[in-house]
Amino acid sequence: MITIQTILNKYRKKIDSLDLELLVAHELKKSREFVLAHPESTVTSKQESAISKLLRKRLRNEPLAYILGQKEFYGLDFKVTRDTLIPRPETELLVEQALQQISVIRNNPLSIIDVGTGSGNIIISIAKNSGQLSMNNKNARYFAIDISEKALKVAKYNAKKHALTKIKFLRGNLLDPLIRNLKLEIRNSKILILANLPYLSREIYSAATPTVKNFEPKSALYSPKAGLAHYEKLLKQIKKFTDHCSLITVHCFLEISPEQKKDLTLLIENILPSAEIQFEKDLAGKWRICVIKLI
Repeated sequence: MITIQTILNKYRKKIDSLDLELLVAHELKKSREFVLAHPESTVTSKQESAISKLLRKRLRNEPLAYILGQKEFYGLDFKVTRDTLIPRPETELLVEQALQQISVIRNNPLSIIDVGTGSGNIIISIAKNSGQLSMNNKNARYFAIDISEKALKVAKYNAKKHALTKIKFLRGNLLDPLIRNLKLEIRNSKILILANLPYLSREIYSAATPTVKNFEPKSALYSPKAGLAHYEKLLKQIKKFTDHCSLITVHCFLEISPEQKKDLTLLIENILPSAEIQFEKDLAGKWRICVIKLI
């Protein structure tokens, strides 16, 4: 039998140290701290074979999150598969912006809609953290929409994992499931729409790393029309949505690519001329969130 240290030494120059330690720990069902503190521990031949298999996947650029089957986001662990986008740290800003808005809502029913939910990381993080923020949190309605049945299955699993039964999962293209529902459960409520839709242009997607292009679903990343085709459709749906509903206020929070600020502003002004628009920067100082307010 060989030791943990032998495996670490063998792959140290080939794989990022953190990834290497996490993968070894994952297969041994131990913590990373154990791996670092007990390098002299022995590994069975079966465990060595399984570890080598995981490490070969990483050497082929498979994302760590897919190999481990999970990713941390906003302090919570989420199951991820190759049917879902891997949650990014910058998307936490979307959650923070929504929670800030929820904290000031008073005296109105509240509906929160996550469009293109994927693994459910956005809506679940909001539902987990909004309980103490709004006077109306007990009556808040949560909706998660995705066109992919496989992605919804992952999102439902994550909701159950985090003991959230109040999220209603709907399959459809963007807001279609709610537009088709003429009863509109969200009528006369304040609406928060969150969307981290595909927004990479052809050029940016083409320049993406193999870790992204070869493993994450292209349908969750690339969008035509300079990366804005999905948001254009969503904005048109929002217009249709608001034209047919007696809504009080709609706030939309959209994650974007920094270079889209100008073109997206023009698009919003064309489709929703009465909207108030503002943009927020991420921790890297890049434009990342577009906030749209409709009254």
